[in-house]
Amino acid sequence: MPVEMNLKSGEFILSSRTQLLSNSSDGFIQEVEFFQELMHGQLGLTLSENEGENQIEIIKNDRISGSEAYQLSIDSDRIRLEASDSKGIFYGMITLEQLIVSNSEKDEISGEFTLPALEIKDKPIYEWRGMHLDVSRHFFSIDYLKRYVDLLALYKINKLHLHLTDDQGWRIEIKKYPELTESGAWREFNQQDSICIERSKEDPRFAIDPAHIYEKDGKTIYGGYYTQEELKEFVGFAETRHVEIIPEIDMPGHMMAAIDIFPELTCNGESAWGDVFSTPLCPINEEVYTFVENVLAEVIDIFPSKYIHIGADEVDKSDWKKSAAVTQFMQKEGIEDYEALQSYFVNRVTDYLKNQEKEVVVWDDALAGGIPSDLKVMYWRNWVANVPEKTVANENELIISAGNPFYFSSPKTKLFNIYTKELIGSKFPEDKKNLIKGMQACLWTETIPSEALADAKLFPNVLVLAERAWSEESRQDWDSFKKRLKPQLDHLSKLGVKYEFTPSNELVPFMNVDLEKSSIGIRFETDLIDPVIYYTTDGSIPTTDSKPYQGEFYVEGSAAIVAAVFDENGAQEPYLRKDVDFHKAIGKPVIYEKPWNPSYAAGDAGTMTDGYRGGDSYSDGYWQGFTSDFLVTVDMEEVVELNSFSAKFMQLKGPGVFLPGSVEVWLSEDGENFDQVLNLKNDISPEEEKLTIKDFEGSLEGKSARYIKVKASNAQHGFMFVDELVVY
Repeated sequence: MPVEMNLKSGEFILSSRTQLLSNSSDGFIQEVEFFQELMHGQLGLTLSENEGENQIEIIKNDRISGSEAYQLSIDSDRIRLEASDSKGIFYGMITLEQLIVSNSEKDEISGEFTLPALEIKDKPIYEWRGMHLDVSRHFFSIDYLKRYVDLLALYKINKLHLHLTDDQGWRIEIKKYPELTESGAWREFNQQDSICIERSKEDPRFAIDPAHIYEKDGKTIYGGYYTQEELKEFVGFAETRHVEIIPEIDMPGHMMAAIDIFPELTCNGESAWGDVFSTPLCPINEEVYTFVENVLAEVIDIFPSKYIHIGADEVDKSDWKKSAAVTQFMQKEGIEDYEALQSYFVNRVTDYLKNQEKEVVVWDDALAGGIPSDLKVMYWRNWVANVPEKTVANENELIISAGNPFYFSSPKTKLFNIYTKELIGSKFPEDKKNLIKGMQACLWTETIPSEALADAKLFPNVLVLAERAWSEESRQDWDSFKKRLKPQLDHLSKLGVKYEFTPSNELVPFMNVDLEKSSIGIRFETDLIDPVIYYTTDGSIPTTDSKPYQGEFYVEGSAAIVAAVFDENGAQEPYLRKDVDFHKAIGKPVIYEKPWNPSYAAGDAGTMTDGYRGGDSYSDGYWQGFTSDFLVTVDMEEVVELNSFSAKFMQLKGPGVFLPGSVEVWLSEDGENFDQVLNLKNDISPEEEKLTIKDFEGSLEGKSARYIKVKASNAQHGFMFVDELVVY
């Protein structure tokens, strides 16, 4: 949605008889050529260069402020597109294309289109509107990359972040080190490939692309790489679409494809796996910096982008901790811990890139040891508390790339989450919002081996990101977007995009805790346009005699909400079930005797009594995680009568999430003398593998107390997750 759009009376008939007027001295020749390509795709012919029935006029107007800004005026006889630079002209042309698509009723090429008379004034809210593609885990052809760029440009995405190297493959030719592609670009099938091959038995899109499978020395190998000439030509192609290609060479971790060839780049001379991730580059080895600088010198020569992404994520430091030489170096240099040692590495590489007049981008993991304020930070770990706040507190610019919902490879990705999910919390300082540089979504390809499957994961998700990254928040409207999406899906089909979108009956609840009204507001979102929804608040299955959903409603006290979409056949699965409690402890302070795990902080110290309940994912921002016992005290701030207690915990054995052995509840009036009132035992086996959410609940029998101490024992020494302490 543009910043401003006003409909007028009348309409413009666009056809090949429409004259395209532009002044070559304005410097928009490249954009005009691209626009003629678009028109040929829509009309079957390009627009006329001679006097026609009506005109489209391209005008350079220096009074329009801001790169990428444009103005578009459509009258019955003339369309005027004005901007001060080529980017603004280009995005105005894209808006015209989208108007054509939105007003087309046919899939086939039509001889003419009717456009409504209107006025548009527009510019993006963010400079960085990015998409990403991981070509290391699985390889994609240059032809696919060009097609990807074409599609990104059609929705005003202006950055493509290429993840070119990782443990699984090195995809960029480095002439000083030809072994990186001679060996590092190829592999025998690995565990990720095996998963894909197994899934391909049911879904052929998971089959490994045969174009990248070869036989060599009697072995089947998979892979590929881009030559420098291929990449330079691709970068030039993307420039004509105003898409900037940003390379990532991930370091010091995720470097096994290179370390397999040059094991001397590690601290122990081995290419191996550490406690969690692969062995990283050795930050005290001068040969490492020679290697890195030689690689980056060639990368810089290929990519004119002012940005270079150096990763700095998921670095396994166990190898560093075992090295006596590393310990000696840290003592000599006054480096206090291993996070600071990683920052030493990042700073060395950053200094080199700055001398080459480049700006550095890192993943948010790099913040731990401290980084210079001029690095751009890509925020992906949305389950780690206060990453955005910590980033801007250090004056770093922030690129929001939150894994939930912006990792499009996740099977849990939903359109409405991409469009509506809050990306920065209420604690984000208003005076630092100017440091939000933009948004980016990522496509990691561990289990995405084919172009068809990549299409399905990317589209139409990319369109949702495009609107969030371009349009002002006041102009973003989910119900409006759903209606505007339909013709764009038809257009994607016409372009051969194998998108995947089947509107689901699933309802997603959103809660609004209102402390003044002592109630909780509930609203539902869905993929469907104008769905019919009925709900109950007593746990019963809704019928057409139940309450019709007409927007946000409020619950006082406790409610067991059940809601469903209805059609002519009645209620449709899946039913939404959501417990809501405005209980006595909401807003009360919580004292922690043992800290939460910093990776799963949820809402920090207030999350246990904020009224917000978790869903079925421990990384949804509502579940707080612990690797110790859970031991907290709720201060009710005065002595009150207490009737009941409950707390939900989660178990998912695969990633090591377990229910507590027991939950104990103790009461006190003075905060010093506590009496135990509940000892709630777990009756679910730790061997149970499916997702299990158990409510540990019991009566407090009307006892009076001010302090409620809760202890949950971490019997399995894994992760425990709890979402709310509910007290009545």
